[in-house]
Amino acid sequence: MAVIKIAIYQKNLHKRFTADEITKIQQSKAHFLLLPEGYPHFFQSSTPSDAAKHEKEYQDHLLEISEKFSGVILGGSHYRTNEEGNLVSALPIVQSLVLVDFYEKKTPNVTLDLGTKPGLTESIFIMGGLRFGVMLGDDLGNQSIWDEFHKENIEIIFHLDTTRNQNTYEEDLSFYEGLAKSKNIHLIRVCGPSEGIPARSLYASPSGINWKVGKIEEDKDVFKTLSVNVMRSYLL
Repeated sequence: MAVIKIAIYQKNLHKRFTADEITKIQQSKAHFLLLPEGYPHFFQSSTPSDAAKHEKEYQDHLLEISEKFSGVILGGSHYRTNEEGNLVSALPIVQSLVLVDFYEKKTPNVTLDLGTKPGLTESIFIMGGLRFGVMLGDDLGNQSIWDEFHKENIEIIFHLDTTRNQNTYEEDLSFYEGLAKSKNIHLIRVCGPSEGIPARSLYASPSGINWKVGKIEEDKDVFKTLSVNVMRSYLL
């Protein structure tokens, strides 16, 4: 068994990290930092194709964090045109001032991800000595991804999300608790508040809900470092 330190930052999608906030991340000494789907979004773009023009600025902000934080940064996500010429919603993976890879969302949201194509990247990664699965937003409902995770015996899954459903706070907790128990996984969800959309970051494991933001924190920035015990996914 190994203990992995995972920092999650429930962060307003439109606000940059301050120097003090980056220092806070650095001091966590976490192995991973998870940022919400849609972070950062500093420019008021009207369409995904318009937003893709700001790809470099968004990546540069992640590299600012990486200057101080030595762990793996996952996310958040931004629109980009990939090497095949397709517009996709992409999750950048950064470590040691290097943009290592992208995960591309496989299940575009029909309302928000207009004009984007389903991603074709792998959903399973090995970084920081950990083998883990990644989901972005509506990927949570994609059965083919779950089938792959099951086949590969993936134990820990990072879900970078936006709270778009009509569920209550309690219904969301119950859903994630049941999902983690039924699939025998560690499921870590990070969201970002934006324009009245609640953020409900949480950590669900086979034993239940290990951590969650409070109801009064749905519209706030929240930083939390989790300690996750993994049995079969740590490679070092």
